[in-house]
Amino acid sequence: MKTKRVLSRDEWGTLIFGLTLFLSILIRIFPGILTSFPINDGGMFMVMARELRLNGFALPAYTSYNNFNIPFAYPPLGLYVTGFLSALGIPELAIFRWLPIIVSCTSVIVFFLLANALLKDRPRAAVATMMVAMIPGSFDFQIMGGGVTRAFGVLFFCLAILAVYKLFETPGWKYTLLAVVFCSLAVLSHPEIILATAASCALVWIFYGRTWKKTLLAGAVAVGTLAMTAPWWGTVLAQHGPAPFLSALNTGAYKGLPFSALFEGLLAPASLFTLVGLLRLGGIAWCLWKKQFFPVAWVLLPFIVEPRSAAGIAAFPSALLMALCLTEALPALVQRVRKAMKRETETKDFTETTWMTAVLLVLMFGLFIASALHDFSLANTTLKPPEPMVMMDWVTYNTTENSQFLILTGFTGVQTDPIQEWFPALTGRRAQTASQGLEWTLGSGFFTRIDQLVALQKCGDVGCVETWCAETGLGYTDLLVEKNDLTRSLTSSLSGDKGYSLVYQNAEYLVYNVSH
Repeated sequence: MKTKRVLSRDEWGTLIFGLTLFLSILIRIFPGILTSFPINDGGMFMVMARELRLNGFALPAYTSYNNFNIPFAYPPLGLYVTGFLSALGIPELAIFRWLPIIVSCTSVIVFFLLANALLKDRPRAAVATMMVAMIPGSFDFQIMGGGVTRAFGVLFFCLAILAVYKLFETPGWKYTLLAVVFCSLAVLSHPEIILATAASCALVWIFYGRTWKKTLLAGAVAVGTLAMTAPWWGTVLAQHGPAPFLSALNTGAYKGLPFSALFEGLLAPASLFTLVGLLRLGGIAWCLWKKQFFPVAWVLLPFIVEPRSAAGIAAFPSALLMALCLTEALPALVQRVRKAMKRETETKDFTETTWMTAVLLVLMFGLFIASALHDFSLANTTLKPPEPMVMMDWVTYNTTENSQFLILTGFTGVQTDPIQEWFPALTGRRAQTASQGLEWTLGSGFFTRIDQLVALQKCGDVGCVETWCAETGLGYTDLLVEKNDLTRSLTSSLSGDKGYSLVYQNAEYLVYNVSH
């Protein structure tokens, strides 16, 4: 008679992780298949990567993107990778469409290794990976065209935290060198990742590295990282001084009460009363009860250090907290209820209980379906050929190089409106409504400009547009208007104004030349 084989804990963890990885790859690839163009953004980075390649891979002083004289101060790792791939003959648009997806898929594996190291448990690490990799929207900014920088940032952020933790766990030069390499690559990937990496590594030291030997090794990592990244930041300082870095630092959304971002991100009803919010809160309560303070401190840290990108960084400790809620707090609660009901029950590991495996599998496939549906909306944030490309070709060949455009789509998410970023990249013309790159020049005025751009998109007539221009000092020679319900009243106003001549139109766009 055949005996039923029971999976070991490690086999159970491998099974959950394997399913998670497979489904995570599917939901990341799907938007790329649905589109024939990079998802959402990436235009500025494409221009910068091309300029880097044409400059012999030496850092230029400025990027020509949008004719704004933006300092070429962006961390350049993703730009170098993109430039090298382009030099090998791979089309630029194909790189921006697929490279972020490939790197994001790799990050799923790396986070599993990080979670396994921190939780000291393969099954719980698998559950944590499921939560960070499959929640709808959690991977959006990694797989967009701009993910050529952001996805690398996430990848090396996780590797840096893993290497630093391993260094404090097993002090020695092996992990010191790995920590230097991965911290340096994180710094060279994305500006917001710099602060996140530095703060998270400091937190790891506070919890696990407070001995003289470990502190000296941590100092060696800091010095080594500064040395390895010096060719980048040293070049920027030599060309521009500290101004670009100070400007970018001012865009971290530090205004308001110190803990307002923390409340909005973790405790506001919109965040709290969701499955993710409740599981995270349950994990926080459980860790406080069990005096496991590191995951709690880590989830709070991003909202204090860099509020603007806090939600993205907090997703990693949140996944650990949700895993602990599901695999420790929930089984403990079920056990207590069963005892209160005086039902005979033996204490089993969560991997041995059928109900827990069923709950996790249902949750996994529920997240998969929700993310797959979310992929359709994500794919809709990209430009869909041919109309946008035909319009931009016309602009390139029929307008002067010093033309200045206002792009009016009615969409108030101006930082994620693809036409705003790709128009300067594909036409070489200036879009006064593009916000990309201004974090390096406007400093604290960056958010004022964003508010102004949002206000412009709400304009319903020509008078509003002209008043906006007078108040902001941003002149224009041409208007590009997207045909949709949000701009219908504006196009009606333009058609009756003799100061605007319709010089081009297709099924989706109207181009007006200002004749006064």
